[in-house]
Amino acid sequence: MSGERKIGENFDEKEALDIFEKLKNVEGKTKPKTDGKIKKIADLMNEANYLKDKGEFGEAIDLYNQIIFTLPDSQKAYEALAEIYQKQGDVSKEKEILMKAISGCKNNEEFKKRLNEIK
Repeated sequence: MSGERKIGENFDEKEALDIFEKLKNVEGKTKPKTDGKIKKIADLMNEANYLKDKGEFGEAIDLYNQIIFTLPDSQKAYEALAEIYQKQGDVSKEKEILMKAISGCKNNEEFKKRLNEIK
């Protein structure tokens, strides 16, 4: 048992720092902090809203779907998608996104109400 390592003993500080740096860097890039992810989602949402307002629904739908993929409980993204499908007159897609919204946003009764209104 004399060869066993104990916590806090027998470690090489340089080796530990090298391991830390390898974990910190992925392909030479520092891992983004959570704030960066939130900022990216906010930027996507702003761009999607801009495209929706301009009537460029195809591109807006793609961005909203990216937001939902990253943040599955994004009520605003679901609401915007449902609004786009409603404007396009695509009732089946509107129903589909509302059902996803109900399962993704459990505390939002508005989606259930809206789905019942279009059935």
